[in-house]
Amino acid sequence: MKKTIFAGIVALVLAFVTSTMSYAMTSLDDQSLSDVTGQALFTLTKETDATQSLDFFKLGFQAELSLNANIKSLQLGCGGDNGADKCDIDISDLSFGCVTNASGTCITLPGVAGQPTGADFNNAESNQAGLKDFVLTNPFFQFAIKGGSNAATRQVVGIRLGADKAVGPMSIGSLASYSGYLTGKTNLNIAAQTNIAVTCQKGTTGCTDANASKFSTGFTIDKLIGADDVYTKADGFLGVNDEEILNLAIVKVRYRDLTIDTTAASSAADVKAAGTRLTQVKISNLGLGNTVDDVVSGLTVNQICATPLIGSGCDGITGPGVANTLMPLLEQGIQIYMKEQTLIGLGQAVPARGSLSKGDYSALLTNTLNAYKLPYNLNNVHQLDVDSSLFGIALTALDSIKYPGYEEAVGKGWSMYLQDAFTLNINDSLTNLMSNMVQNGKAAAGNITTLAPAYRNCFGSLKFC
Repeated sequence: MKKTIFAGIVALVLAFVTSTMSYAMTSLDDQSLSDVTGQALFTLTKETDATQSLDFFKLGFQAELSLNANIKSLQLGCGGDNGADKCDIDISDLSFGCVTNASGTCITLPGVAGQPTGADFNNAESNQAGLKDFVLTNPFFQFAIKGGSNAATRQVVGIRLGADKAVGPMSIGSLASYSGYLTGKTNLNIAAQTNIAVTCQKGTTGCTDANASKFSTGFTIDKLIGADDVYTKADGFLGVNDEEILNLAIVKVRYRDLTIDTTAASSAADVKAAGTRLTQVKISNLGLGNTVDDVVSGLTVNQICATPLIGSGCDGITGPGVANTLMPLLEQGIQIYMKEQTLIGLGQAVPARGSLSKGDYSALLTNTLNAYKLPYNLNNVHQLDVDSSLFGIALTALDSIKYPGYEEAVGKGWSMYLQDAFTLNINDSLTNLMSNMVQNGKAAAGNITTLAPAYRNCFGSLKFC
């Protein structure tokens, strides 16, 4: 199979060279030569890496290749050394380029309920105005040669197809397996919300009666004197477990007694995947501990139905104004509790407090959460806006080869290299993110949030063509 691929590449190059030289050669005198400027279509450079005992020969094309293509199924390196029924690279509905609106923004295909929609999700034919290409500047073949100083023993042990610069939209229907090196950035943006219950909604999966928010439905408290107190159903649910917040002589306040208003929060993080037949990336430097602190420091109480010391219903004294006045005194305790709940939901051990002060323990929890590398399933990734000088696909015969410019070596077989090539924008509500972290286990399983569907790359009504 490898011989067939190499033979095909060589045949392609020779055919291209032959076609460019089929025109008659014309001799030029010195005067004519002085009037001519030009640049070779092909360049051949050699680079030696003594640490790997390899020579790298790069056959470059001084050209710009604008690509618009759809590949129904890209499967490379299936079976073999790494196990049956799996591939080094397995991507379905792969597109290079996109259909744009009149302003040049890529149009996102329709998704499923609850999935983000992308920058422009208007798929009407009247909105489909043009195409945006995936552009390769100076594409090249690079051959890794072992034993290059001896013609009798030299071997081609790897070939890389790349470009000096790759820029443009790339979209994926489903990424089942990835081999190579992949890095990028993640922007986590948490939207501000109002009237959010701290605990879970009664009757939902994983929500016990003890943890259920009082605001799972709307209700009214009849008062003997004055207008009745009307409480509205919460507009969202964080899903943390119930716990006592405050215990005074006349009133007790628990998390299930509150709805809150939150402010927006954001953080940036690194994405990295390196290896063979990967299905997940690890998001590091996400700053989950700092994010929880920021969210809690900006929250205010919207509704409160605290339990009175005597009787039932809601305490008539402790309203939102009083609760917000007490919030600075409660803030650190709430931050500690929320961080403990987040660690438990992510399947991580909660550090022992021991003799630490409340402030030092809160800082320890923050550092523990900040160090956590959040798993994220690659099959959630559909839109990539590539901007890379190292984009490429390689076929390697050795256990590992570090091609020139690569940050890390790639393994045996087929690999793809995407260094600093994309940005994942995760825009979601605090209720979805916290519920996925602390209640249903989606975050620990690699599905903290879904991402927008693939870009449209077909005019008309077809999703893929």
